[in-house]
Amino acid sequence: MSEVSPQHTAAQMGLPQQANGGFRDRTGNPFATVGHPVFGDGHVGREEQVRIVEQRVLEQPTAGATAIIGPPRIGKSSMAYHAFMRPEARQRHPNLLPVWMNVRTQGGIVRLLNRLVEDVWEMLEGRSAPLSPRLTRAYERATQPGMQWIETQVEIQEFLRLVRRQGWRVVLVLDEFDAAREVFKSQPGTFQALREMAYNLDWNIGLVTTSRRQLREIVDMADPDESTFAGIFRPVFLTCFDEGDLGKLVDRIPGVGADDRVSAVSRLGELTGGHPYLASVLLDRVCSAGSGPLPLPPAIDEQARPLPAEFLYYYSDLEELLRTDGRLRHLLEVVLGPQLVVTPADAQALLQQGLVVVRDGAYQAFSENFQDHLILVGRQLTHWDNWMAVERRIRNVIEKAFVERYGEDWPTALRGVRPKLSRLLGQCEELHERELRSFGAGASARLIDFTYPRDLYDLMASHWDIFGGILGKDKSYWNERFSLLAKVRNPMVHNRMEVVTSVEQRMFHLYCDELMELLDRRPGAPIVRTQ
Repeated sequence: MSEVSPQHTAAQMGLPQQANGGFRDRTGNPFATVGHPVFGDGHVGREEQVRIVEQRVLEQPTAGATAIIGPPRIGKSSMAYHAFMRPEARQRHPNLLPVWMNVRTQGGIVRLLNRLVEDVWEMLEGRSAPLSPRLTRAYERATQPGMQWIETQVEIQEFLRLVRRQGWRVVLVLDEFDAAREVFKSQPGTFQALREMAYNLDWNIGLVTTSRRQLREIVDMADPDESTFAGIFRPVFLTCFDEGDLGKLVDRIPGVGADDRVSAVSRLGELTGGHPYLASVLLDRVCSAGSGPLPLPPAIDEQARPLPAEFLYYYSDLEELLRTDGRLRHLLEVVLGPQLVVTPADAQALLQQGLVVVRDGAYQAFSENFQDHLILVGRQLTHWDNWMAVERRIRNVIEKAFVERYGEDWPTALRGVRPKLSRLLGQCEELHERELRSFGAGASARLIDFTYPRDLYDLMASHWDIFGGILGKDKSYWNERFSLLAKVRNPMVHNRMEVVTSVEQRMFHLYCDELMELLDRRPGAPIVRTQ
């Protein structure tokens, strides 16, 4: 893929240079159109994904259906445009006839296929010798108004069959395919018609979709009977940039020294998790700031205090998407715990989709800022979501304190110094064994993850010299609070909150907030071990 070479220095490009390695860009901003699709020299990274897509769709005798999947603004549309729509792609593949459609703007399958025929015909008229009478008649029949759907489908297939026989490769890119769950919902058979266009070797168009969700989820929302549609696609998942791709993004700025480049890549990774849109937002702010000659890393920090509004908008949009899909609970449980509803398969799907990453042996959100956003979300949701965040933090505090005092094998040591806790620890071990039998390597490795609210209090009460200083009040004060937390937790797990009075629910919420405020005063980011 094309990219700006780091050897294109400021002097070579006629830009001002700073003797102290400072950054200044007064002649242009390569990120000025952030938020719009990028292609050509502006499209960096994704070499492996682009290679897979091009091989599958363009370089085989039969075009393979391909689904480009990833979170919002991760670069799905940019990659599809870069691979198929830019002039250079047509120069490399002279037989390519690419058609781009935003599914959200289409009125349905008939309109979509009619437009496909019209766009293909327009490209053929502009790119080939005089068209054969047979192909001309097929085009006229395919676009004849007033036909029944079955007739329209047959005529369009015949037109595409003749196009294919003449050596052309039609590629249909359906952008924002998530909208198909609404646009095609009232039109049974739509997905089967698209599948036939891609799967049948007589006409075999290259069908490419871009979506936030997996195709099977989209189809199930629109027409559950169309279960075979997703089976012909190869999914290509886009996640955040690694350090190499972030480096290529930074290389679009001329005149950045080698040391500055390394530091800038590291800082962008910390602030954005490698998300290309969010990183480009910061770099756009840096390039358009017009400030004096700062080295690039401090220039990035300057624009990140406070974070640009685009970050907050993006996190809110992503939160709403996950909430609509029913995945917000899964994400909160994976990164905040406790992991009661979510399964190892759910966690793996979130990892594959780039919403979570593994850092230091723990599942965390793709960026530290988004992790902080999720903690806030957890506090604002229902009592159960609030308790998830509190329980996870308390478990971490207890485990850390016991490891520091007794070492990694703290349960064994605890049995020796506090024999009354043996029964509690034995129950946790039984729950751990049960999860190991169910999930194998996917089970939690932490014994503390199998404790309940009353267990947590008993563990802390057994070492009040440690935890009394954290909680502030005496044992009687916290015994009362943890007793209510334990009373409310079980009905929440089993969706039986009707047995909990409104006063108890309000007190539960207040106690959770009280604990969270105490724990927020402690330094260090919380960790949840991977499953």
